[in-house]
Amino acid sequence: MANEKDSLTDTAYRRLEEDIVTLKLKPGEAVTESRLTEEFGMGRTPIREALQRLSWEGLITIRPRLGIVIAEINPADFARVMEARHGLEVLLAGASSRLASRAERDALRSCADDMRSAAAEADVADFLRLDKKFDEIVATASCNPFAAKAVGPLQTLSRRFWFRYLGEADLNPAAWNHVELMKAIESGDEKIALEKAEELMQHLRRQAAALVASID
Repeated sequence: MANEKDSLTDTAYRRLEEDIVTLKLKPGEAVTESRLTEEFGMGRTPIREALQRLSWEGLITIRPRLGIVIAEINPADFARVMEARHGLEVLLAGASSRLASRAERDALRSCADDMRSAAAEADVADFLRLDKKFDEIVATASCNPFAAKAVGPLQTLSRRFWFRYLGEADLNPAAWNHVELMKAIESGDEKIALEKAEELMQHLRRQAAALVASID
């Protein structure tokens, strides 16, 4: 029963996270547990546990007796998120290039192939799902659960900013940088993996800085 409950919670979390990242649930929108249980066809427990996780990640605010509110988006925060994320991503890329199993390297190759296809088809939603998959493979392969847990919420927030302000305009450059990093990790070349992780983070930080500058 514990495994079944965990599976339902994970399913609820993934669906809610995607709906928030892709703005199906809009910034500032109020939702209720009862609405979500009805829409998802689930009991209250997995929904509640998924909401608690999303609250910890900063994607929602839970207000007792007032309901659940989807977090607002402040474009200036994109640069701050990327500043915090940068070093952790480089660390995880280097560790995963050394420590990934054969199965994890194969999964990265497959993910890279699928990401190329998503970019070729201009499928932003599929790209974001594959980006999430990539992050999860690296989190496991790095064998550093502390860094992985710290960076997870920053990755999700980044995806939300990216979808809101960049999306299709940055799809091909973003996909290319991700694919190059996956190839480097899969090959086991730590030096190249560190370089490609640095290039991806610099790309996203430039995008974040340009966004802030356009608003100022």
